[in-house]
Amino acid sequence: MKDRIGVLYRYVPLIKSVTRSDCPVASAIARGSSMLLKLVKHDYEMRFYKSFAAENIVDCALARLDSKDLVVNSILEIGEITGVADIQPGKRVQKSGRTTGLTSGVVKSIGTTLQVEMKEDEKIWFSDQVVTDMPSQPGDSGALVLDEAQKVVGLLFAGSDKLTIFNRITNIVHKLGIEFV
Repeated sequence: MKDRIGVLYRYVPLIKSVTRSDCPVASAIARGSSMLLKLVKHDYEMRFYKSFAAENIVDCALARLDSKDLVVNSILEIGEITGVADIQPGKRVQKSGRTTGLTSGVVKSIGTTLQVEMKEDEKIWFSDQVVTDMPSQPGDSGALVLDEAQKVVGLLFAGSDKLTIFNRITNIVHKLGIEFV
């Protein structure tokens, strides 16, 4: 494990919005319905899903470092963090991600609610998210998002060539019980 720098210390569990039902009654009805359906349509089957009413506001975790000597207190291509701030539409933001490096953009909306497909048959709702036109790609998740004054405003958790979605840093600080010093 030469590439390990720490271990999981704390995280906020995700609340699923929709998942395949594990109810024995629903499974029996689905099996019976699928058998009947296959008489007419051979390549179809019935499934039941369970819906949850809750939404998530963060997707985050903390690691306990094996040694403080393994990390530095600055962000590649950005530098030192100068504090924490709230964000507003129209403000410029930046991040340094593992895949796309240094990118920047403008905040398009705050307080956004959206559904993310985590894997097949599993969707999760997130509320109070920030959307920016800053590009990002898989591998950039977990990057801190900063304003032009190098204050942390969020944590990147989803994106594409055209948009990046991040959790507000105030929600991260509250849910994980941390502070930036």
